[in-house]
Amino acid sequence: MSYFEEQLIMHASPVISGLKASNMFSIPIHAACSVRDDFCTYCKLLSAKGLKMCFLYALADKVHVFVYNIKLIKEIISDSKVKTFLSKCGYPPNSSINEMINFLKERIRKCSGFPHEIGFFFGYPKDDVFEFIVNEGKNYKFCGCWKVYSNEAEAVKLFNLYKKIRDGYLSMAKSGIPVKSIISAA
Repeated sequence: MSYFEEQLIMHASPVISGLKASNMFSIPIHAACSVRDDFCTYCKLLSAKGLKMCFLYALADKVHVFVYNIKLIKEIISDSKVKTFLSKCGYPPNSSINEMINFLKERIRKCSGFPHEIGFFFGYPKDDVFEFIVNEGKNYKFCGCWKVYSNEAEAVKLFNLYKKIRDGYLSMAKSGIPVKSIISAA
C-alpha cells in the first residue's frame, strides 16, 4: 500500500463506502509529485463510483485533497436552509457541484480563517454546522469528527461507524488486498 493509498483509506473510507458526503486529507508538498500517478489512477477509479477527488488548497507545506460524493453533496446543498446560507456567503445560486467546489476553493483562499460552511460539504448535520457558526465553535455537547450541538447519541453512532469502516478497509489493505480492489468492491 502506497502512502497515498493509506491516506485515502484513512480519511476517505466513509466517503468511498457511500456513508459520508466528503472528506479531506493532506499530503506534504514535497510528496505531491511522487503521489501524482496514484492521484490520477484513483481519480478515475473513484469517478466510476460517482465520487470526485481534487486538490482543494495548498497551505504552508501541505496540499489538501478533497474526496466527495456528487450525489450526497447535491442533496445537502439543495436543502433550502443550506442553500440560503450558502447564497449569503456568495455561492452562486443554482450552480453545478463543480462551480460550488470551485467557489469553496476561493473562499478557503480568501478567508482569513476557515470558511465554516465547509461542514455542509463534509455532510455534517446542518444544525451542528449552524450552531458551530453561531457559537463560534464553543458550547458544544461532544467533539468527535465534528463538534456536536444536537443529537449527540446519533453522532457517536456515526463516528463509530466511520471508524469501523476505516479500520475494516485498512485491515483488508494490510492483509494484502489491493486498495483498488477494496474501492471497486465498496
